[in-house]
Amino acid sequence: MSYATPGRSSGRTASKTPVYQIDFTAVASGKRVASTKRRVRWRFGFANVEALEAGQTGTECRGEEHDITLVWSITSGKRLVLADGQEVHYSNSRNSIFEFSWTMRGNHVLKIVAHASPPISAQPGFRQYDFFVDGQSFFYMPKVYRLGLTGKATGERYTHGSATRSNAPLKSGPAPISEIETPHNPVEEQAYLEQAIKESLKASAPTKVKPPKQPTNPAPPPVPSKEPDMLLDLFGAPT
Repeated sequence: MSYATPGRSSGRTASKTPVYQIDFTAVASGKRVASTKRRVRWRFGFANVEALEAGQTGTECRGEEHDITLVWSITSGKRLVLADGQEVHYSNSRNSIFEFSWTMRGNHVLKIVAHASPPISAQPGFRQYDFFVDGQSFFYMPKVYRLGLTGKATGERYTHGSATRSNAPLKSGPAPISEIETPHNPVEEQAYLEQAIKESLKASAPTKVKPPKQPTNPAPPPVPSKEPDMLLDLFGAPT
């Protein structure tokens, strides 16, 4: 996959292909102190327009997919951005905020906005690690299994040159299901995470086997026989 030079346009207009999210992970990966190095990964894709127009939904509409990874050493200040395994940016800075944008094939503008640590009093909608495709936040993209099920496209528009964002819709129409499901603050994100952990533990918990029920009227013990014992005791004392 080819990527254009940061800040340079290829002269083509970005297509209106819907963008969907696959998954997001943020892992502390420092060798000695885990929190000193971050590895953040976003996976997204451009939907198959022909499949959408044919009325298909969900994973049947998957199209061209990409993997974006940010490796950030907080201690040394080294920042590395990989797009589909290829390096598109490397820098060294102790700044607590990292912003980088570049243009990929199809004139799609990708942008990463990351903070070394969340502020003490974060504003509603703040995200420590955010990624944008053509101005739309990754976290406002529909999930892959929602393709073809949402309403008209709306999203979070990024204001270039600053870390502020507005929630103005891109088009008029009802909000997509992805926007309703997406957590909008750290409290909701934590609640979603706890719920996911609970569901995962439920799924992995072994099924308990109930012991067999005891009969309500147990059978009486056997009555000892009154017949004389005809067996000889070979080891007993002689009579």
